[in-house]
Parts: sequence; C-alpha cells; structure tokens
Amino acid sequence: MRKIPAAELAGLIALRSVCLPGRGRLSQVLVPGRCSYDPRRVRSLVEALARHYAVDLTALRRRCQERLEMRNYLPLPISSQLVLVPLTLGREGEKTGYVNLFALEGVEEKGENCNLLLKEGTRLPCWLSGAGVRERLRRARFLLWELSAAGLLPVPGPGEIWRQKLEIIRTLLE
Repeated sequence: MRKIPAAELAGLIALRSVCLPGRGRLSQVLVPGRCSYDPRRVRSLVEALARHYAVDLTALRRRCQERLEMRNYLPLPISSQLVLVPLTLGREGEKTGYVNLFALEGVEEKGENCNLLLKEGTRLPCWLSGAGVRERLRRARFLLWELSAAGLLPVPGPGEIWRQKLEIIRTLLE
C-alpha cells in the first residue's frame, strides 16, 4: 500500500475512511477517473493537502470559526477550486469524511440518510439527512464567498501570480 502524493490529491473529489477485509482501516481517495486507497488517516491526508497548497490549517480553521461563529464541522476552503465539506461518510471508526464542494452534483434523499451524487457519476452514501447535508453545503458556499470577497483566497487571474508563489513555497518545503 503506497502513500498517495499530495499532487495527486489536488484534484480531490471525496475522501473517507473505509474498512477492507484483510487490510484494515484505510482512507479511500476519489479523484477524477479513479479510486485509490491510502494507509494514512483522513486527517493526515487533509494536512498533506493543506501543505501542498501552502495553507496553514490552524489559521484557516480560526478564520472560518470567526466567519461562521461555530467551532465544529467547518468547511475548509483550501483554494478557490477546493473547498472540503465535512460530512458523515462512515459508520465506524473515523466517521467524518470530506467532499469537494465543486465535485458535488446533488443530494438524493434515502430515508433518514442520503446519497451524494458526484459529478463523475458516483453515488456516495452519507449518514446525515439531506437537509443536514444541504445546510453544510450552504455554509461552505457562504464561507467561500466571504473569504473571496475579503481577498483571502487566491483566485486564478490573468497573471496567476498566486500559483507562482505557491510553487516557490512548495520548492522551499521539499
């Protein structure tokens, strides 16, 4: 079992913890076109992703707490194209997984729970109600709008100078 490089995680669609027979608990990583497994916990993968984008997770969480006036289940706007929304995607162990706000096409009600419909055509079971998922998605959109309006998220532009800065920081960190 290999660790997935952070560059491959950059196109993340969803991230959750699963238990496979004979392998134990692993993290399932959905990226466009494929599904991979990583031996690290979901939390470690989110930290690796933040390092790849040169984002200070502690400062980001603090800023999100101030904007949303809440402490738990905060969306994580890592970049203008990657906003991780925390959802209950597992039943045992590490229950919280993440879905990229921009990879989600819809929510399908299923009794007390729901299915997440991803843009690539995958259905992902979620143990929250449809209304609960939609509320978390609203929070993520609001937070993205707030941070973008305040100039706190890099947005691709004509010069894409922010991308160059990230590349310089990544080179220094490696």
